[in-house]
Amino acid sequence: MGVPNIFFMAPPGFTRDWFWRGASRRRAEELGYVVRLNECAGAMAKSDWAEQLVGVEALLTTWGSPRLDEEILSKSSALKVVGHVGGSVANIVSPALYERGVRVCTANALMARTVAEWALMMSMVALRRLLSYAQFGASSRALDWAGTRVNTPPAHATVGIWGYGDVARELIALLRPLGPTLLVCDEYLSPEQAVREGVERTALEDVLSRADVIHCLTGLTPHTKGRIGAAELALIKDGATLINCGRAPLIREEDLISGLRQERFWAIMDVYENEPLASDHPYRSMPNVVLTPHNAGCGRDEYYLAAMLDEFARFFSGQELQMEVGWDRASLMTDSSLLRGRS
Repeated sequence: MGVPNIFFMAPPGFTRDWFWRGASRRRAEELGYVVRLNECAGAMAKSDWAEQLVGVEALLTTWGSPRLDEEILSKSSALKVVGHVGGSVANIVSPALYERGVRVCTANALMARTVAEWALMMSMVALRRLLSYAQFGASSRALDWAGTRVNTPPAHATVGIWGYGDVARELIALLRPLGPTLLVCDEYLSPEQAVREGVERTALEDVLSRADVIHCLTGLTPHTKGRIGAAELALIKDGATLINCGRAPLIREEDLISGLRQERFWAIMDVYENEPLASDHPYRSMPNVVLTPHNAGCGRDEYYLAAMLDEFARFFSGQELQMEVGWDRASLMTDSSLLRGRS
């Protein structure tokens, strides 16, 4: 087969430039692919998108791309494969897309590994109680030599994970050699999988009440939005750390603020209800809170588009896709329409 007709939906601007660079541009050259870029800077109607997709065989989507519904696909009879330059495809795909036999893949695995590394780092920060005694730059905190002795070795710790998606599986693989007890709450984790992974399958309430470190990594869906509220937060044991690099609306913000004000447990957060986080947000003045600017997944971004081009190469040469997402899985991934701030 000849060179496929490839179109990248990202409009001119930061997102397009961020992904269409370095390793990804080089990979396109190596494969002999010409990637047509979207040059429409403003908002586009569905009919305009439909015209853009005429003749496109391989489509690159990313954050902000429209859902590929029946109207947008109305003139795209040539479309065979979609590669999402990002993580969740829940807001991109539709039943109409899959009904046409279009294959869908995503760079979620690359992002998941990066997020899991961040989560591992923050697990160690929590277990070593680093922020109780460390000095950062010109911080006025006095070095507390006695505080360095207040820590929990990973092998003596219990780590709880809400969710069993790509990030959770990567985090489990990173944590396993350190020897903690691993608790996982996910209705789609079978007892057989739990045994193979060496984790204990349990309820969310059990994760919250038993774990020294709690990770919120489940997908954001109508079922999980606001699942953790005041009653659930009250289960967290004194001195534990709640880490959220998944999605902020999994936890009711007003309840989390109230819980943290008691200074009974810690929180480390990378995601927020509204982003960027307001300069006067209560989190910013809490001594038991660590904040990072929604960058847990940063590090492999340059390779997302390249990975999707490799999937296209496999598809058009008749090889098996490595990062494919079917409708069943896509429907369980984070739905960013449930976010109040940016996705």
